Amino acid sequence: LMPVTGIKQVKQNMKRVFKDISDKKAPQFINAVLSIGAANSKELTPMEYSTLVNSQIINVEILGQKIVGFVSFNTNYAAFLEFSTKWKPRPVSMKDGPATNMKAEPHFLRKGFESPESQAQIKQALEIFKI
Repeated sequence: LMPVTGIKQVKQNMKRVFKDISDKKAPQFINAVLSIGAANSKELTPMEYSTLVNSQIINVEILGQKIVGFVSFNTNYAAFLEFSTKWKPRPVSMKDGPATNMKAEPHFLRKGFESPESQAQIKQALEIFKI
């Protein structure tokens, strides 16, 4: 039998790879996913040019062993628009105020993450970050 050598070096290299993934790649991947969903949800918001679209916030936090990310809006009516099925897009001219987005849908934030286009983009990000 031949003695195995280099195990200590392999362990150190593995620790370095896992640290790289946990410290850099995972938060970057979470941020990429949030950016994809947030961008796609903006296309479905009720108003094309409004406080809602401009108040979007993306945040990624590392809490111990967990990486937590969220997309939120800094407006009081965002939750109503996300969960209500009562509103429908209606044409409005720019002279009457902000332009209505005729592609707007209830649950715009969720659909921004769950649409087939978003899922394809997220899969592509996963391949890029190799997590």
